[in-house]
Amino acid sequence: MGSQTIIHHFYYTMVYNGDGNYPLEDPIMKQVSPVAHSPAASGQQSVKMILTNRFDPDVRVYKEARYLTAQGFDVEILCWDRENEYARTEVVDGIRIRRFNPPAVYGTGLQQLVPYIKFLRQVRQYLKTQEYAYLHCHDLDGMIVGAACRSANPSAKLIFDMHEIYEVQGKKQKIRRLVRALVSRYHGLADAILYVNELQLEHMSPANRKKLIHLPNYPDAANFSSDEKTVSPLLRVSYIGSVRHFQQMKNLLDAASGAEGVYTSIHGFGTAYKQLQELEAGYPNAQVTGPYHFQESTRLFSEADLLYIMYPMDTLQNRESEPIKFFEAIITRTPMIVSPLSRLAQYVTRYGIGYLVDGEDIGEIRRLLAHIATHREELAQMRERMKSIQFQFTWDHVVKDLSQIYQSDPNR
Repeated sequence: MGSQTIIHHFYYTMVYNGDGNYPLEDPIMKQVSPVAHSPAASGQQSVKMILTNRFDPDVRVYKEARYLTAQGFDVEILCWDRENEYARTEVVDGIRIRRFNPPAVYGTGLQQLVPYIKFLRQVRQYLKTQEYAYLHCHDLDGMIVGAACRSANPSAKLIFDMHEIYEVQGKKQKIRRLVRALVSRYHGLADAILYVNELQLEHMSPANRKKLIHLPNYPDAANFSSDEKTVSPLLRVSYIGSVRHFQQMKNLLDAASGAEGVYTSIHGFGTAYKQLQELEAGYPNAQVTGPYHFQESTRLFSEADLLYIMYPMDTLQNRESEPIKFFEAIITRTPMIVSPLSRLAQYVTRYGIGYLVDGEDIGEIRRLLAHIATHREELAQMRERMKSIQFQFTWDHVVKDLSQIYQSDPNR
């Protein structure tokens, strides 16, 4: 659900009035054995996180929870497994996971409304039985749940973790104003606000700005054991991440189709995955592999000479976003292809680490791939330039700022 259908969020707040990173088929996570949940150790501060996907794992949420666990907090993630495919309870790297199972189909918009309300009610009922000092809500739909549950423990700090820019995703101005008002309302309810992009601060009141902590979605360098590339005679162009934009992915496949010495890969799951997977047989020089575990990232990037990062440029969210895959490309020294209209183009141009192309123009993409295939030395030059910024955008540089919220004494 996330923020894909913006109007949902307004409906939720009208229903509850505040009173109360992907459905992945992940074989690695399925190997984690279910375990019984135990209460927090004596003296540990307890953190409850609310997440509206099933944590398999959601990488940003995992990184935050792992950091807090390492700092001595007891962290439990309350998440929504729509298809009831994962263990109800388990522990992953010391992080306790509890899944709720109101059935729904991922990506079906308003059809998920009733199951979402059931999820909210189940989380609220569970929290009434728990003691905790922090309620950490991921994304706007998680914050709506958290605010509705606040009466279960009014003294707990309420944290709004904004993974995205919500109010700019709608194309209609009326919807944008509606969502902006809703986001502002939850800013006011929060004790602390985490944000990833300066654009999220527009229209924010001075009082709410005092609650801000900047936590960009940088990758954890520890997840990447090497920046070397495997040897291949082919020019390997990969997309690695959430597969949500069908047309942009198909444009890449069409542009590379029949191109000599070019091979394309689309790794990841999302609303466009199944449709692309059905087309895979028609592209002999391409593969659509599906879900992957973040621990596979080193291998996937080692098999990519170029990372294709392309979204439709018709929304401000897509133009201004800084997806984690872009910074993963920098860590692994993988040149990238981005839109000249995107915020990422500024990095690419400034550091000379990639190419700009109109993702809607198949002919332009095809010509670029043909150029790169016959000028492979340019990729080597870009990889050399990336050494100077390779570890400039990493998680360990920013995650420590969570200590401004999370302290041994939650009342400080």
